[in-house]
Amino acid sequence: MSFDAGKAQARAWAIKLLVIALFGFLLASCGGMSRLGSLLSDSDSSSGQPVPSMPSGEGVKVALLLPLTAAGDQAQIAISMKQAAEMALIDAGNSGITLISKDTAGTAQGAAAAAQQAVAEGAELILGPLLGAEVQAVAPIAQAQNIPVIAFSSSSGVAGSGVYLMSFLPEEEVSNIVRHVASTGKTSIAALLPKVQYGLAVEKALVAAGQHYGVTIAAIERFPRNNLSIVDPARKVVAAVNDPSRNIQALLIAEGGDLLRTIGAALKKAGYDQNRTQTLGTGLWDNPVTSSTSIALGGIYAGVSPDLVQRFDERYKGAYGTRPSRLASLSYDAVSLAIILSKGEGGQRFSAASITNTEGFQGINGLFRFRPNGIIERGLAILEVTSSGIRVLAPAPSRFSAETVTGANSVAN
Repeated sequence: MSFDAGKAQARAWAIKLLVIALFGFLLASCGGMSRLGSLLSDSDSSSGQPVPSMPSGEGVKVALLLPLTAAGDQAQIAISMKQAAEMALIDAGNSGITLISKDTAGTAQGAAAAAQQAVAEGAELILGPLLGAEVQAVAPIAQAQNIPVIAFSSSSGVAGSGVYLMSFLPEEEVSNIVRHVASTGKTSIAALLPKVQYGLAVEKALVAAGQHYGVTIAAIERFPRNNLSIVDPARKVVAAVNDPSRNIQALLIAEGGDLLRTIGAALKKAGYDQNRTQTLGTGLWDNPVTSSTSIALGGIYAGVSPDLVQRFDERYKGAYGTRPSRLASLSYDAVSLAIILSKGEGGQRFSAASITNTEGFQGINGLFRFRPNGIIERGLAILEVTSSGIRVLAPAPSRFSAETVTGANSVAN
């Protein structure tokens, strides 16, 4: 068999295995399961030695780096992600990997120390850490040993050179919603964006997606993130939307929660007609208050189907008695992917070619693949906000096209 043919066969097998892993999750979610024990290998705080989850020498070693003892909400998120990793191991059955859990304490120094320990213990792949600064600290340590990193940071700037982001990125939400808008014949949109790093990321993605899908970004207004400074930006963007010469057909509002309500009131006072202009949102609309926010009603945004989210949440609650952090599903998918890739030939199982498989993978959050630059590409559903909740307006695509892109999604139904 030629090298190319062997590589193609390995990639096809990887895809098949991830579908099998997902099927295992669905079976487990229907049939229930016994009480979960810890299936991860944790470092003993007194000795610094791993407590193996299987007999020594068995399984490909994969490290999981999370801020388990960080301050504030980070620790609770990390615990939820660690437990989701346990679920992935159980659902896979004989996973073939030893998952080594390391605490980063939520700091760059802690993440670097955790990565060095993981490398010393023979990890071939690092999952995590969670924060951008942690990823930056881990990257050079992993790169020096040619160990890939699949991190959970939402900061796209830390991706690349062997670092891949398994996260929910605003760039992907924007790309998917612009793709949908273009498919419905709308060719000109405006945007109202917060003056923070998140807003800059949305703006950059909006411009790139507009160019890719032939949509004009006709107006952009930016606002400080406080209730007192929204009136003037709202007035300006409404003036642009209501200008017949611009033919603006949709308005993207990159904000959520209570501030979205304030923005909505300011927009309506300025003369915004959401019956004439399609209102668009981002992942910040994935918030319980959105369905009771009048400016969002009838609006659409790109995200994971509520059915998938609910299925995972109920499965997790059945195992642990609590609802998971939304980020826990990322840990589940990352561990499932590690299990699948570990079936490959030694030395090649976690290669860039395997991780960036252009056909992609089907995870708990739907279709995804990694671009060569380390950024995740997701096939997301288009969701509509109604007074009774969120409904799927257009399902997520079932596959990616053969094209590998660097700035916008390339998906097909």
